[in-house]
Amino acid sequence: MSLKMYQLDYDELVQSWNKTLEVLALFADVPVALVMKVENNIISVFSKNNNQDNPYEIGDSEELEDSGLYCEHVVKTQKLLNIPNALIDEDFKENPDIKLNMISYLGLPICAGDTTPFGTICILDSKPHEYNEPVIKLLETIKQSFETQLKLLHQQKQAFEQQQFAELATLIRGIAHELNTPLGNCITAVDVTQLAVKETQTRLLKKRLSQQALQNTLETLINTNELLDRNLTSSAYKIRILQDLLYTKSQSSKTIMTLEQLSESLYKHLDEQIKHRGIKLDINYQKPHSQIEVDIDLLKQVLFILLQNSIEHAFNNITDPLIEIDIFDFDEVLKIHYTDNGTGISSTELSSIFTPFYKGKNNQSGIGLGLSIAKKIVSQQLQGDICVQESDVGAHFLISLPK
Repeated sequence: MSLKMYQLDYDELVQSWNKTLEVLALFADVPVALVMKVENNIISVFSKNNNQDNPYEIGDSEELEDSGLYCEHVVKTQKLLNIPNALIDEDFKENPDIKLNMISYLGLPICAGDTTPFGTICILDSKPHEYNEPVIKLLETIKQSFETQLKLLHQQKQAFEQQQFAELATLIRGIAHELNTPLGNCITAVDVTQLAVKETQTRLLKKRLSQQALQNTLETLINTNELLDRNLTSSAYKIRILQDLLYTKSQSSKTIMTLEQLSESLYKHLDEQIKHRGIKLDINYQKPHSQIEVDIDLLKQVLFILLQNSIEHAFNNITDPLIEIDIFDFDEVLKIHYTDNGTGISSTELSSIFTPFYKGKNNQSGIGLGLSIAKKIVSQQLQGDICVQESDVGAHFLISLPK
């Protein structure tokens, strides 16, 4: 789970737009096609065609206010600007683009996904250029396409943030629920302790403190101390689990190893947890000498969570309990199937099993965070995916890690 706010990732968008601008420049027979982005009164090159005669570089920027740029006029008016020859145009004959020998301009405004100004799409030429109707129509079509893409990105951002707020609300409710009981018990224990001490002090001042009364007070203090210790330990454990859920390691420590080495490392780590429980562990793989690069510690943590989940919830009344891990090495992805022959996961629980604080029908004692932590590790730190598969027997998890 991540509580970061969504940041628009424009990298793929820029690459796609660059290719579109290539086509636009070729069709219009101009050396320059650009998308300019406006932000905080700065206008910068956001996307461009690749042409040796294009003097602009992505990231080039200017202050927008009173710059005299063609694009400033488009941003302010939110209308088409068509300048066949700036050298004979009183309004634009001294604009900054003239210094780059860009004397002809055709541009349109682009709106962001929230309908605020994003910037402009434009073409420029180093010679006088009368732009015909097909070129103008193509520019309008590309503008509309780019605005549609920006709108979709904005909708994705909104959906992501709504999901984040929903997850945060679930997390807050879960924290309150899990900590309310132990902290309430601690408050009660403190109240009882204060009352017992106060009564004892009163009896002592009045010289009415009997040995039996003192003994009763000591027993009360011992009991409340045990209650405090038990509930504070429980609270500390739950807070540590929450820290595991929210903490994201900044850097991954990857190791190159063969599948055989990976299997041996996993077996040594996991078998230690189950060898005294009568549970059999099988780890299967093909291509034993095939090499992969993986953060073995994080992968062990994920599989340990799955293993603990099986131990605690899957094997009640199961004879010959078995856990199998099957590793498949493909060209671009490493797939790890984790299965057990336990009581399984009902179809109604499949969609909720990674939700923080969710407790299935077999989870009577846990706090419902283990699988949430596993999901967070795989998706955010290992940059992969984990999902639960429907299975006729037991539980079946699939971990996919990019190579």
